[in-house]
Amino acid sequence: MLICPECKYENSEHNKFCENCGTSLTHKTCSECGAEITYTAQECESCGAPNQTMLLAIIAQSNSPQAAEALSNENLSTPDDASYLDAQKRYYLPENKQVASNLADSHGNMISLEIIDQLPLQESYLNILRKTKQELFTDLRQALDDFYQTGNLAADLLSILPTQALPYLVLEEYAPIVPPIADAWQDQNQEVILLPARSQWQSLTELWSKPQLPLLQVLWSLGEMAKLWVPLSRSYCATSLLVQNNLKVDEDQSFCLEKLYWDSKEKQPTLADLVAKWHSWLIDSQQTYPEQLFSVLKQAIAGEILEIEDLLRQLHQIVEKEESNLDFDSTDTSPWSEPMDSDSWETVDDAEETDFFKIDSDEDSMIYESDADEESTAMLLMQIASVTHANYTDIGSGRDHNEDFFGSKTVITQEENPSEQKLEVKGLYIICDGMGGHAAGEVASAMAVETLQSYFHTYWQDELPSEKTIEEGILLANQIIYQTNIDNARSGSGRMGTTLVMALLQNNQLAIAHVGDSRIYKITRQEGLEQLTVDHEVGQREINRGVEPEIAYGRPDAYQLTQALGPRESKHLRPGIQYFDIEKDCLILLCSDGLSDNDLLEKHWQTYLEPLISSSSDLNSGIYELMTFADRYNGHDNLTGILIRIKLKPEI
Repeated sequence: MLICPECKYENSEHNKFCENCGTSLTHKTCSECGAEITYTAQECESCGAPNQTMLLAIIAQSNSPQAAEALSNENLSTPDDASYLDAQKRYYLPENKQVASNLADSHGNMISLEIIDQLPLQESYLNILRKTKQELFTDLRQALDDFYQTGNLAADLLSILPTQALPYLVLEEYAPIVPPIADAWQDQNQEVILLPARSQWQSLTELWSKPQLPLLQVLWSLGEMAKLWVPLSRSYCATSLLVQNNLKVDEDQSFCLEKLYWDSKEKQPTLADLVAKWHSWLIDSQQTYPEQLFSVLKQAIAGEILEIEDLLRQLHQIVEKEESNLDFDSTDTSPWSEPMDSDSWETVDDAEETDFFKIDSDEDSMIYESDADEESTAMLLMQIASVTHANYTDIGSGRDHNEDFFGSKTVITQEENPSEQKLEVKGLYIICDGMGGHAAGEVASAMAVETLQSYFHTYWQDELPSEKTIEEGILLANQIIYQTNIDNARSGSGRMGTTLVMALLQNNQLAIAHVGDSRIYKITRQEGLEQLTVDHEVGQREINRGVEPEIAYGRPDAYQLTQALGPRESKHLRPGIQYFDIEKDCLILLCSDGLSDNDLLEKHWQTYLEPLISSSSDLNSGIYELMTFADRYNGHDNLTGILIRIKLKPEI
């Protein structure tokens, strides 16, 4: 099977284009210059940029009873002198392959090296196993416990699943901090697992050595490691946090692991071992740190601090002191900056009430809440690092004119001094989807956008506008369109109108407003896709009244709008207005219903939106690819979207 990179549809291996969406399965666009290149090309012919999907292969002597010989480099090649890891000749070892590291541990000898996936669209063997042997993946936690404690694996798993894959599969929910497993298999002599290649990423301790790095960012990364300690310990891989070159940061300086290391059965690492490593690495960084930090570390090394929550509490006290020295705004709502006095810091028995830990009711043990946060595990206040926006509108293949209209503006003021760089950001983003036919819908949508832009130019000064101010602007736009209808003697269904979605961004505060069925979404790595608005339409109104969704949307008028700008007087209008604090790197997407129809975003956000959170991605190319796909998927209507990427950094 070939998995379409756009819609994830499973195609025959002989297909050159996706049967579902028409995307090429042989060629793609160069990420550097935009030229068309084949998936198998080693580099772009136009600009020379590398075009290889690099993976990290970890290869171990098989745990299977049939294993007869130790791992050796000779075992890695197939016949005919071809250097491949697999008989299907998909995973290629470059000619200058070097063994990256020897990973001997209590579970056998392993080596680690980088390989090239020459068939990146091919369905992986591991995914095939998940579909055909689904029942074997239901209790991997128990299988991991049994294997670590006894060295034996259940017979049904033993024949198909590498033991080295178990901790990665058990810890899948902690991706991307823990690398997601790309493929895995075993044969008579060896086990192979494949991971994303992260060797070129900057090491965490190298980052710590930068002279201008804020202390709070160091404390942030200590907190991230501390909170990962429990799930890694429960999966027998706490050693992964003790290997210095295994601790990485991505292009956004988010903490990640390169791979997992098994814990020794003879001496499992303790919290004191982890903190001793911290102490050593901080000393080696040759930076100046407060004595209070080293005092806490020494207490943990001496065994005076035994529990993770106690260590986190001590670190938080240092954060509070540092924040008070820097005169931080005490109203910040990030999880690490909430008050944590003796009354609000629960013990392990009631830690489920905190933002940091919860109790697993089955095992009464503390686990890391990766679903709640990745980056918000931080102990420090955040500020804007960058804001980028991109927009796109398309007539759609089923329409002869475009009634959508948008307006977007980001104003960034940069303030610098020798010790810091600070951005002040103000952004206004509006999409309106007009209705009323040719020369009416597009008039209403344009009138609404232009009225609101002019209004906020006057009434938005130094602070994010109040709810009342935002509502008055929307009512003004409604009144202008409504009066135009009256002046032109338009009535009933002939009256022009428009939906509205609007976002107002001031630094890390966001206000949104909407009327109708255009939508606003937020996308983060942790929570995924979240719909922030609730459609103003008959079906949704009935659901709000307690009607079952199937019945509510079974009505013939289910998708008829209950609110819009223009058709009725302002006294009938109730715009939805909400406020949010931006606490994590995210995308904000405003869109007309042509983009959101048929659950397009719910089904395909991981393909088209999640990668755009990364600073290294091109937002303009990303929204173009999304709209191109949406035109094939939802081309019955006009399509308009505005994407806003908000990146944060520790405030200093």
